Amino acid sequence: MLPTKSFPAGRSWVLTLLLWAGLVVQPVPAHNLAGHSGTDPGALPQEKNPTVVQKVQKQGDPVEFLLPTPDGSPLDAEQLRGKAVLLCFTAHGSPLMRLLLRQMNTIADNHPQVTLCLVLTNSTQPRDRDFISDADLKTWRDQLHLTYPVARDPRGTLLFQRLNLSVIPSFVLLRKDGTVAVKREGLDLTTNLAEQMRADLLRVVQPD
Repeated sequence: MLPTKSFPAGRSWVLTLLLWAGLVVQPVPAHNLAGHSGTDPGALPQEKNPTVVQKVQKQGDPVEFLLPTPDGSPLDAEQLRGKAVLLCFTAHGSPLMRLLLRQMNTIADNHPQVTLCLVLTNSTQPRDRDFISDADLKTWRDQLHLTYPVARDPRGTLLFQRLNLSVIPSFVLLRKDGTVAVKREGLDLTTNLAEQMRADLLRVVQPD
C-alpha cells in the first residue's frame, strides 16, 4: 500500500486542481469496493470469496474463516456454528501425515460429535515447491476415503497465522459458539492425540 500524505488547509485549492486534472486519485472507502460506482453496496448481493483478507482475530471472539476447498465450495465458519470443531493444520507431503491421519481417525471414531476439518497449508501457486492442485488433492482425499472436510489455507495466510500458530501440525478446538477452547502445536509421538485431548473433546460437546 502506498503511503498517504496530508495537505495543509491553505493548499486545498491545489489538491482540488490536481483532482480535477486526474493527477491525484482519491482513496476509495472499503465498502465501495464491493459494489459498483454510484450504487449502494448494501443493495447488492454479496458473494463470499475465500481469497479476501480475513479480519483480525481478537482473543475471545468467535473464529471467523472462509477457507477454499478442492471441491470449490468454501469451508465457512458460520455454517459450523453450533458444532464442536477440531481444526487440524498440516501440509500435504509432511512426514507426519500418515501418523496424523491415523490419530484423527481415532478421534473421529471416539468422538463422533466433534466435527473434524483437515486444513492444508500447501501453496496454490504452481511455481512453489509445496504446490498441490485441487485435482490432485481430491484424488488423494478420495484414495484415503477421508470422511471429514479438507480445506486449504495457502501458506497459512487466511487462518493459521491469525491464530498465532507457528508449526505444523497444529490443532485448534472450537467450542459450539466458535470460540477457541484449546490450541496445541506439534504432535507428541510418545502419546496418542485422542488421549491428550480427551478431556477437552468431551467438554466442548456438553450441552450449553
